[in-house]
Amino acid sequence: MREGKTPMNLAALPTRFRLTSLVTRAGEDQSWVTTATLFHELASLKVRWTSARPDSRLRVHQLVSPRWKGEQPPSEDGAIFISRLVPIERPEAELNLFELVPSGWVRDRELVRQGRALIEALPSGHRHLFNAIFWEGERFRRFCIGPSSMSGHHRADHGNLAHALEVAALMRENCGRHDFMSTPVGILAGLLHDAGKADEYELGPRGDWVLSERGRLLGHRVTNIEWIAAAMAGQRVVLPDGHYQALLHCLTASQGAPEWLGIRRPAMLEALLLSDMDRFSGRGNLFRRCQTGSTTGWGRMHPHLPAQPYVLPVAEVTAQAGECVG
Repeated sequence: MREGKTPMNLAALPTRFRLTSLVTRAGEDQSWVTTATLFHELASLKVRWTSARPDSRLRVHQLVSPRWKGEQPPSEDGAIFISRLVPIERPEAELNLFELVPSGWVRDRELVRQGRALIEALPSGHRHLFNAIFWEGERFRRFCIGPSSMSGHHRADHGNLAHALEVAALMRENCGRHDFMSTPVGILAGLLHDAGKADEYELGPRGDWVLSERGRLLGHRVTNIEWIAAAMAGQRVVLPDGHYQALLHCLTASQGAPEWLGIRRPAMLEALLLSDMDRFSGRGNLFRRCQTGSTTGWGRMHPHLPAQPYVLPVAEVTAQAGECVG
């Protein structure tokens, strides 16, 4: 057992971390010793503390804040001794949740970087709503690791996250083309349009993704609306006038829906764009997956594509791009 002081600048460390592991054992004199690992994009720590009883509020994947023991707390076997670990129970608008995605959730850190940039582009109220929806750590983990479908586009692990980030980035790029479109609503709609799939799919007994009971009975759109309404009401999220209704319209409107279903057709350009970018992202993923052997030419048929996919050879694409520039 090696003991010593911790040579670090505590003031430079983040104040919020993701709790990634938690082990409690009986100590001396009827005390309890708890060891935890904490993650932030800027620092990963192992901490330890002693208490009269285990803290039943602490759960793996939740957000926490360590309370340090002085400016240079002691350490033991790589674990920094702290006074206690405090769970952060209320969503904070200024926090970027993509700074708190452990590599065990998402190994592709480029996806995490993209998510961080999109959240940074959101005003405080819109970010508060996103954080309120995903403050519960296990829900955010499912959003990050799950697929967007079982047999269609983005069906692999992290597929729903990759699809959401791509659609949100496309919304950000295209909403800026017209001054009457709301970029924050567009980005948030892109991030949330399939968010409910975090509860629509679950790992089956064979380790593959299957429809959950909620997925079979309700589907992700109902889950989306439940989450958004609960976050708005329970966490006192404040959005500019009309933005809450506009977001719900983007997420629920559907082109070609029969009137008797009570589903409204897209009346906002943001809603039309979301539908188009959702389809564009999904079909782009299927085009990549359906290429056989070569990355160009004819690919395999897929029931979710309107025809057998064909991709131009790179040389032809490059030549056409040069002609357009000239």
